[in-house]
Amino acid sequence: MTSRTKVAAGFVSPVFARKAIENSAKFWFMTVLGGQLIFSYYIIAFYYKAVALWDIERFNKVMPAGYIEGDVGGNISVVAHVIFAAIITVGGLLQLIPMIRSKLPALHRWNGRLYILTAMIMSLSGAYMILTRYDKVAGDFFGQVTLMLNGVIIVTCAVMAFKYARVKKFAKHREWALRLFVAVSGVWMFRVGLMAWLMIHGRPVGFDPATFSGPFLTVLFTAVYVLPLFFLEIYLRAQARGTAAQKLFTATGIFALSLLMAAGIFSATMGMWLPRI
Repeated sequence: MTSRTKVAAGFVSPVFARKAIENSAKFWFMTVLGGQLIFSYYIIAFYYKAVALWDIERFNKVMPAGYIEGDVGGNISVVAHVIFAAIITVGGLLQLIPMIRSKLPALHRWNGRLYILTAMIMSLSGAYMILTRYDKVAGDFFGQVTLMLNGVIIVTCAVMAFKYARVKKFAKHREWALRLFVAVSGVWMFRVGLMAWLMIHGRPVGFDPATFSGPFLTVLFTAVYVLPLFFLEIYLRAQARGTAAQKLFTATGIFALSLLMAAGIFSATMGMWLPRI
């Protein structure tokens, strides 16, 4: 690769910067794709099996207050939440594959409608679980509030993505669809971030695993539900109208974040998901 390809008049080449941000986004997507497919397999192998056998008491092994005897509404919300979890995870990944958007537009449209509907159902069922079981679920008040806010963000992004698709403003639709995907992935990112932290330290640091509260979890709740959307906005702006230097800087950040996510995915797979199947 010539120096002109990389540097022009002492500045980053626009062509090189554009390819860098495109390739970093692809690397991020492949990282998320692998991690979420493993997560979906875990959901199906553990939760779907428990539901098929109607052994939902098994949820309590991995989910505090997953099943409460006599709480019909709450138990139905939990079952609906975990059933739709795999559907929305796989459906979201399909929506981001360019070949499906271009070669199978009907599939993209109908899968998108299912994705938005599922996101709404999961947000509402999750809110119901928190409001009715706030004294039984893991985590402190701050964690529960951030989960509720994440649900509001998901519903907002879903409505906006559908709105712009209906009026055929596809550039705006794409932006809101990406925001929706990132918001929906917040719970998955929380698990990945937690396991990456535990892998680095080798033990719980900055939080109490018994009460599932502490300064690290406060930071993590904020990081996985707010910062990803902030980083997405930086990416969208850099991609659309950023300078070559801004594109390259953004690409470097995305690549570093993807490596951190890969470490967390490996740790979550080996330490959380596969051992429970």
